[in-house]
Amino acid sequence: MARKEFPGDPRRSADIVPYTPATSSGDGSIYYMVAFVSSMGTLFFKNKWIGWVAVYSSLLSVFSDRASASGAGGSSRLSTIVLALTALLMAYMPEMIALFKLFKPEESGAPVKSQ
Repeated sequence: MARKEFPGDPRRSADIVPYTPATSSGDGSIYYMVAFVSSMGTLFFKNKWIGWVAVYSSLLSVFSDRASASGAGGSSRLSTIVLALTALLMAYMPEMIALFKLFKPEESGAPVKSQ
C-alpha cells in the first residue's frame, strides 16, 4: 500500500491548514424524529391531529435539509413523508369506507335465477 504524501512542508506556516469542525444539520434531524414518532403514534392511536403533525414535520425535515447532506439520508427523509401520508390515510380510512358505502348501490341478497 502506497503512502499518501502531504502536499507541502507541514513545518512552514504558509502550508498549515486550520481545523474547521464539521457542522451538522441540526433542525432537519429533530423534524425527522418528530415525523417518525408521530407517524407511529397515528398508526397506533388513529389520531388525525398527530397524523397532520407527522406530515407537517416530515415536509419540514425534507425542506430544511441541506443539499450536501441529502446524498446519504435523502431517501430516508422521503420515506418519512410516505410513512406520514400512509399513517394519515389509515387514520381517515373509516370515513372513506363509510363514504364509499354511501354512494355504492345496494345489492340484493336474493340469488339470481337463470332460465
